[in-house]
Amino acid sequence: MKYRIVRRWTTKTNKVTGEILEQSDPRFYIQYINFFSIIFDGGWKDLHLFGFNTLKEAQDELDRRLEKKSIKIEKHQEVEVYG
Repeated sequence: MKYRIVRRWTTKTNKVTGEILEQSDPRFYIQYINFFSIIFDGGWKDLHLFGFNTLKEAQDELDRRLEKKSIKIEKHQEVEVYG
């Protein structure tokens, strides 16, 4: 699975004059892509429903998620046979 961070914002523009009337603050979204999203959804999908206010917040969340996925839990058992 691959991840990326994208920045989104909206702009309202007057079609006649080309003047920008209003522009929202940018929000940062974490997106992912994997084999199934390529085949069934056609590409990158948002990981969360909400965006982050700053790039730093998005990067910290992505780092936390990647660190959590990098931890592998294994169960071990050792048996000693006597006799």
